[in-house]
Amino acid sequence: MATSEDGVQEEDPYVFLEEVESEESIAFAKSANERCLSQLGDPSDTDTYKRVLAALESDDRIPHVRLLGYEEGTGDMLLYNFWKDSKNPKGLWRKTTLTSYQSANTEWTTVLDLDELAKKEEISWVWKGYVPLPRSLDEDEKSGYKPGSDTSAPEGRVTRVLLNLSRGGADATYLREFDLLTESFVDPDGEERGFALPEAKTRASYKSRDVLLVGADTGEGSMTTSGYPRTVREWRRGTEVGDAPVVFEGE
Repeated sequence: MATSEDGVQEEDPYVFLEEVESEESIAFAKSANERCLSQLGDPSDTDTYKRVLAALESDDRIPHVRLLGYEEGTGDMLLYNFWKDSKNPKGLWRKTTLTSYQSANTEWTTVLDLDELAKKEEISWVWKGYVPLPRSLDEDEKSGYKPGSDTSAPEGRVTRVLLNLSRGGADATYLREFDLLTESFVDPDGEERGFALPEAKTRASYKSRDVLLVGADTGEGSMTTSGYPRTVREWRRGTEVGDAPVVFEGE
């Protein structure tokens, strides 16, 4: 409901926009875009637009990296970067070593091609980042990390991350566990029972390799009126998130 100047409540003529993916909402957005373009012109035709786009897609950009462990055998740092350009509009998640990164011609290895994933799954995926499993919490011997070791020591590597992927750029994301050793998603229905959650404004991090602290949509009362998690649950691998015990609850 909307309130007029004299305090009388009236029906909001735009309440249909609450359903952002309805045909009516999409038609409204397209119509508004057309009106803007007809009045202001297409910005892609301007020199400013072309100059900014060229800068954003330039290969001369500095690829910002994140350290996710050390290469077995050499002890070289493993550096990960998410990169978008004209050939990869959705982006490449890729890795290299510190030695290669410092060279004149860095050699990158693709970990996940988001354009290929979107094409394969027929979903317009948008990258929303990831949460790694800290080496100090990883009990798997494949991580190469020895419990009790200094986490700054050049040994071990991150083996798992929680990827956040958005459908078409929405605020809500899908959570999917990804294995950095096999460079593939961990099947939630497979032997390892990978962590996965449907579209929501989910927040999650690892408590251990097999336990997450997660704020997720588990039904009535679990989300705020703004659509954000109201509770935090301790979710163990192989169980239903709705059955996980609540460890924190907002009022």
